[in-house]
Amino acid sequence: MLLRRRILSLTASLRSCNHSTSDAFSSPSNFSSYTKPPIAAGDILIREVKDWFKRDVQPQSHQLINRICDILKSPSSDGDDRAFYHQLTALRLRLTEKFVLDVLNHTRYDLHSCLKFFDWAAHQPSFHHTRATFHAIFKILRSANHFRLIIEFLDGSDGFEGYRHSLRLCDALVIGYAVAGRTDVALQHFGHMRFRGLDLDTFGYHVLLNALVEEKCFDTVDVIFDQISARGFVCAVTHSILVKKLCKQGELDAAEAYLRGLLPDDPAGCGAGLGILVDSLCSQEKFQKATKLLDDIKVVGTVPMDRAYSIWIKALIGAGFLNNIEGFLQQISPLEGCEIEVVRYNSLISKLLRENNLGSVYDILTEMMVRGVLPNKKTMNAALCFFCKAGLVDEALELYRSRSEIGFAPTSMSYSYLVRTLCADRRVEQAYDVFKGAMDRGHFLGAKTFCVLANALCWNGKAEMAKELVVVASERDALPKFLGGCKIIPALCDAGKVDDAILINELFNRSGVATTFGMFISLIYGSIRLMRGDKAAKLIVRMQEKGYTPTYSLYRNVIRCVCAMESGDRSCFTTLLNYQLSRWEHKVGTYNLFIEGAGFAGNPKLARLVYDLIDRNGFTPTLDSNILMLQCYLKNEKIVDALEFFHDLREKGEVKRRLYHVMIVGLCRANRLDDAMHFLEEMKGEGRHPSIECYEVLVQKLCNRERYEEAVGLVNEFRKSGRRITSFIGNVLLYNAIKSKGVYEAWTRMRDVEEKIPEMKALGELIGVFSGRIEMEGELKRLDEVIEKCYPLDMYTYNMLLKRVVMNQAEDAFELVERIARRGYKPNERTERILDKARRILGNLNSRSSLGMSGWDSRQGQLEY
Repeated sequence: MLLRRRILSLTASLRSCNHSTSDAFSSPSNFSSYTKPPIAAGDILIREVKDWFKRDVQPQSHQLINRICDILKSPSSDGDDRAFYHQLTALRLRLTEKFVLDVLNHTRYDLHSCLKFFDWAAHQPSFHHTRATFHAIFKILRSANHFRLIIEFLDGSDGFEGYRHSLRLCDALVIGYAVAGRTDVALQHFGHMRFRGLDLDTFGYHVLLNALVEEKCFDTVDVIFDQISARGFVCAVTHSILVKKLCKQGELDAAEAYLRGLLPDDPAGCGAGLGILVDSLCSQEKFQKATKLLDDIKVVGTVPMDRAYSIWIKALIGAGFLNNIEGFLQQISPLEGCEIEVVRYNSLISKLLRENNLGSVYDILTEMMVRGVLPNKKTMNAALCFFCKAGLVDEALELYRSRSEIGFAPTSMSYSYLVRTLCADRRVEQAYDVFKGAMDRGHFLGAKTFCVLANALCWNGKAEMAKELVVVASERDALPKFLGGCKIIPALCDAGKVDDAILINELFNRSGVATTFGMFISLIYGSIRLMRGDKAAKLIVRMQEKGYTPTYSLYRNVIRCVCAMESGDRSCFTTLLNYQLSRWEHKVGTYNLFIEGAGFAGNPKLARLVYDLIDRNGFTPTLDSNILMLQCYLKNEKIVDALEFFHDLREKGEVKRRLYHVMIVGLCRANRLDDAMHFLEEMKGEGRHPSIECYEVLVQKLCNRERYEEAVGLVNEFRKSGRRITSFIGNVLLYNAIKSKGVYEAWTRMRDVEEKIPEMKALGELIGVFSGRIEMEGELKRLDEVIEKCYPLDMYTYNMLLKRVVMNQAEDAFELVERIARRGYKPNERTERILDKARRILGNLNSRSSLGMSGWDSRQGQLEY
């Protein structure tokens, strides 16, 4: 009763938690949103659960079986695949039929370990396989759909060498082929036995009878049943097989009549077949008929009902009739005296866990504890998953650490839940230890859990541990094949450990893990940051071999890095160039990429070498080739070379408007303003129209040199050509008008255009306002409406206007900012700095005002009282 009171108090606490947290548990993998339930007595909870798990458990036996499993799952060392033989022999096991069956049952989901143990046991001098152990291994192979393996074993002439001591070959062949579904071959061997005067025992007959029913050989079933009856082998198993036969034939009423006929004389036989009939009725959704049958037979009081009720509960759960804990408890409450199989509880727990109904899961677990239901491995794993999903990290970890004490063998899913829960709780080192423990025991936790742990280690500054995780997993052949979401390579590259990142990538490739596009990008840019152009070049080549297409900027950056690291030896550059030429159909475009890369790397000589290769290899440089070569000279301030190159192109008649544009803009940026003006005049003299950018850059450079007359002349010329003043040109004029009155003075001497183009007159007035030569009529904060008539506004324009407003009337600045936002413009950092200045001005004004009100005399420098 004390246990019941403790559990019920804890249950009430968790129930109240369940309603508040149910929305957070949208998926089993979303651990970050889980909130720990308000259970104060977590230590009591885990203690009671551990005590429950330890009931009727033989720790020594469990530990021994777990030790055997660890040996069977451990990877072979030094290529010796039979090393486990010596390790198992060293344990000095006392093999019995029951112990062997226990080990086979424990390892039935790991077929490789199962077969290894079965083979080892067969070669032990103190043990001989029996019909039961053969039947067990055949059933395990059948459940894993390895029928071919059974057939190969049975067909082999020496397949039973070492197994003949206590089992006749003919018995094993009949049982084996029957379990494998080859009833025709089994019957042939049975016929050979009878011809030789041999016969099956009751076990063999029932295995054969069941196989015939499974394969729907109903005529033969009757013949074998007659043989069983004649020998007096009829038992509860026989009745259950005959009920199965009737159910498979669809004769459910006949099956029910057969069972009811067994009630007076053979209640045990009735109980054996009852579960099969209930399962068939429920599978056809005849739940009411199944329930009535159970009620009628229960009244007799002598029929074992546990198995039938267990199947009935499972069917109700599967059909959705027991979606809540109240419904489940209501259904099992009348079943006092019936031991509902733990697997049915587990079925409901698994369903509730998938639905994140944690309160109900807790109710089921506590009900099992109160009823004294002995848990199995699935119950223990469900409890661990429950602790993880409920955010009870300490309790989950304590249960995991007690696995040897309570005979707990976590499954791969339980390991995954625990690892991901620990990662969500930032306990990455413990998660790492759990993950390694899972690998030591042969568990494969999947790509998602691996990525979660690797990413968590990287995000918590444990990149070295993440690297070790990959190395260990690779050594044990446990690396998942799909790791697109793994961030270990980007994390190592960001930390400057590109060599380690490349090592990890090589391990991925050896294990069949595909290198994603993002991984290649991280590796290449990591190499570029370390100025390792050779590695970047190899990586981009490998990237292309994998079928990925690098971006234009990636090509340029790799080539730039390769060019920057070249010191006399151009082998890496040449190799990369030749490889790209072999892949690209447009050869000149490839050459252009390398010219541009060399230019960005500040190596115009190398760029010219590539340029000359175009003509030398039988191709003609394009306009883009000429532009890139000219830009390379200008960006690297090789003005003489640029002028000579331009002159050579002029002599060949290959100078185009775009080349003039590049030359003028490049000379301006190299501060060769007079040369740029010369080429502008030359361009106009040839009848070519300069680009907008040419005018913009020239006007800016002329204003910077305070050559306002020439700048205003260019603006006038630009406007006369029919083009509207751009935002850049207008902003340059207003910015310089704030700095100097020379812009306005130069503008006033340009009278010939004002009458013909009204917006030019308005622009002149704006320049006068910004230079302080003209008084603004109206509010300065509305000046943007006037500017908009002259040229398009942008945020730079508004910042200049805001700065002008702050100089005159700081309090209007904030109203102007609201107006800017309403018009769809987004204030930037410069806007914020101007507003900070406005706040300081207003703050100083307020402090002066308060000082004046306090009687401060600036002449005396003291307060008057």
